[in-house]
Amino acid sequence: MMPLQVELQRSVKATKDEAMTVEQAAELLKVPPEYIHTLVARSDDLKMIGNTIIAKRDKTNIWLVGACVAFIFCAISVLPNLIGG
Repeated sequence: MMPLQVELQRSVKATKDEAMTVEQAAELLKVPPEYIHTLVARSDDLKMIGNTIIAKRDKTNIWLVGACVAFIFCAISVLPNLIGG
């Protein structure tokens, strides 16, 4: 049997908008709506905004992606010109 916070997390992430109201979650898990706040607090991947449960997005560091693109650009276009003459 899966813990309720994991089941809630999977249910929220399975929705189209990755969001669910407290009432929907309570109905889905068959628990009182007051208990949903506790389940969200136990989960690292969920957060509450008002009466809505939202799945946290994975953050990609844009600076790291930019540095990789710049390095690849230099490796392909600049370095062969410097080495070859």
